[in-house]
Amino acid sequence: MLSEDPAVRAEGLEDFYAEAHDQGAVDPCTAASVPLLFAMADNPATPDRGEIVKLLLSIGRESLDRDPETSYFTVRGVESTAHVDIVAEMTERAEAFARYAADTDPLVRRPAIAAVGLFLTDGRRAARVLAERLPAAEGIVERLLVVRTMARLAERLPATGPTVTAWLDDLLDGPPRPYADAPVRLSALTHRFPLAPDRADSAVVPRAIALLREITATPAAGKPCDGCRWCETSSRGRGRSVAPTVRPVHLAADFFDPEHPWEEHSPVSSVLRALHTALGDRIAERADLLVAQLTSPDAATRYDALAMAEDIPGPLPRPVLTHLLALLPDDWAAARMIKRGFSAWLRGRFTVAAEDTALLLDTLADHMATLRDIHGPDVWATDNPLVRSAYQEAVMILADHHDPRALPDIIRALETRVDEWRVLHDIDGYPQAADRLVPLLADGLRRIDPHRPDSPVPAGLYLSGLAGLKDSSAIPVITDTLTWANRHRNWTVVTSALNALAAFGPIAQAAHTLIRPLANAPDNTVRTAARTALDALTDGKHPLPTPSTPSDGYGQHPPH
Repeated sequence: MLSEDPAVRAEGLEDFYAEAHDQGAVDPCTAASVPLLFAMADNPATPDRGEIVKLLLSIGRESLDRDPETSYFTVRGVESTAHVDIVAEMTERAEAFARYAADTDPLVRRPAIAAVGLFLTDGRRAARVLAERLPAAEGIVERLLVVRTMARLAERLPATGPTVTAWLDDLLDGPPRPYADAPVRLSALTHRFPLAPDRADSAVVPRAIALLREITATPAAGKPCDGCRWCETSSRGRGRSVAPTVRPVHLAADFFDPEHPWEEHSPVSSVLRALHTALGDRIAERADLLVAQLTSPDAATRYDALAMAEDIPGPLPRPVLTHLLALLPDDWAAARMIKRGFSAWLRGRFTVAAEDTALLLDTLADHMATLRDIHGPDVWATDNPLVRSAYQEAVMILADHHDPRALPDIIRALETRVDEWRVLHDIDGYPQAADRLVPLLADGLRRIDPHRPDSPVPAGLYLSGLAGLKDSSAIPVITDTLTWANRHRNWTVVTSALNALAAFGPIAQAAHTLIRPLANAPDNTVRTAARTALDALTDGKHPLPTPSTPSDGYGQHPPH
């Protein structure tokens, strides 16, 4: 970790995490390393000091999160109270973090600023160090870090509450200063709110919205920010380049990367998320804030709002749903929705009120029509991965609601075998199209390789689709599948076929003689499924075979 070779240092740091801090470990060996890490961080000649200070912060934070009255066991089963020793060590050396917080290297300063808020026990001293850091902070990321850390200091040391509150009030309402720009004031407003909720009236959200508009309406000017991942120069955008009309320097609409959707794309998003958390069940106010985020001219702000909308309890407010759906024409926004699980987003994460379902489905159908106009009628299988995913997810949400507008694409997917697995889960919602669907599902079953019954599409998906449609023309292909699956002793497929036949009831009576021996098959799940199917086929009016010890012949009994 002290090597002159960057590759060797990186390997050393990786090995340290693997051995001493794996998955946040704070074992005795971790505690023993803390003085050595401080010695490295104290030396200005140490390369990659920022990584060392960041590692110290990680170890200290993990130790603080553990109950000081409880011992824990290491991965080797040794009882340990190393977390207590580590917190004591961090507290004793907290002045080192105060020094690091004034370092010329921002990678050293930033973790040190957070550590000052966690480990300096003199509240007044900690507040003073942090207050002095704000005017000297470089870039929006560091300024927001200082404000957030100051607020957390008040949570850790309640005696500092009045001092911290007065400092936040001064940032929010005091004279204009270069470092007290709109993002900092928004952060001050957000963190001031939970510290003194009795003084925070209904004006908090309108004021936050005004500050958000001020942030996202500032034309880009001057040099970019200090190399943070939100800087416009760090653009890693993919797909269609959708830049907002106005692009503030410290926000990065260009940064959007659909391969890493869990990352926040605007530095103020963490502040907005904190405000949503503080507002809690004040749904109307949170809805107003989300609408402001979703209608921001800054794309990064809009995209990050999608994740925050997931946390709204209860049915999604109509204005929020409307503005979420309005993002669909934007390729990036659609990709962001998809990568977060667009279908799960509308199927499960969000609750859509019953009266809003028509709005949702009509909007999605319109979006599908737009994509067909732009990309051609076979957009389900287009080579553009973002458009393809956007279209397929919209189809599947319609299929969840058995909307007939999804049916042409369901049929097309089965005909072409392109991503057909996606449509098989909801096929039972279209019994009116059984004459078209059953032959396609039957053909899929006939293509199954008995030696690879789960590839590329599991046989069970076809069987459950046929069972859901309950069209008697499917019974022969189901019994054929049962026959070959039994012959190959593929009990998973046998069970699926038995369950499918059971769904038909007495009209599948012809399969009775085939099913009967399976009631004593070697597999317990098969035996249960067979007896259930026999009961369904006979409508419970005929006795089932008496269970016997399974054998290679399945313990067959003469007919009753």
